[in-house]
Amino acid sequence: MASEQIEEFIASSLWGRNLNAEQLRRVLGDTSELMAEGGQTVCHRGVRAEYWYGVVEGLVKVSNVTRDGRPTSLIGIPTGGWFGEGSVLKNENRPYDVVALRASHLAQVPAATFHWLLGCSLPFNRFLIEQLNARLAQFVIRVEHFRSSGPERHVAHCLAELFNAELYPGTAAMLRISQEEIALLAGVSRQLVNRALRRLEDARLLQASYGSIRILDIAALRAFASEADGKPSV
Repeated sequence: MASEQIEEFIASSLWGRNLNAEQLRRVLGDTSELMAEGGQTVCHRGVRAEYWYGVVEGLVKVSNVTRDGRPTSLIGIPTGGWFGEGSVLKNENRPYDVVALRASHLAQVPAATFHWLLGCSLPFNRFLIEQLNARLAQFVIRVEHFRSSGPERHVAHCLAELFNAELYPGTAAMLRISQEEIALLAGVSRQLVNRALRRLEDARLLQASYGSIRILDIAALRAFASEADGKPSV
């Protein structure tokens, strides 16, 4: 049975608020919660996908390991984000690990409930199509960006990703995130993150404080991340 916090999280989500009373009642009755500590692996690569996850509070990263053993961060998922729908849809083993970067509170919707919603809720299907489309665009842009941009712009891109309103509607202008967590998401050193944040502060795109980032101009931050060379236009 879902806790009061998870009930509110689901009922106010982009998909939950469009369910009818019967559908919402079943989802809330079936959903459980997971409290993950920082560094804890939430989903293991190669294990059958039994749940669809929502980040009630916290920050997790989706990662993988290359053939030569190097860890690769794919995306970060902050408060308000949902993840894992692809593996649940295909009823397959997860092809990645999901690790909590800090203490995180997660909602777990069972795969059976997820598929039941697919069969009875048109709004849920519409949400899922939009979610998958946004996620595909995110990965395509990230791969292209990683190949063609320098590390400082890659840091800016990883930050801008966390403010994707389609995927992460719960992200406010002030995001609680440390430089170490940014480094883990971007796959770069903490020293490089520090240098990138100073440059972005000088350009008045954000304000960096201990353990948090305030975005001042998300459009300009995305423009800076996508530029090949030169200074950001502000």
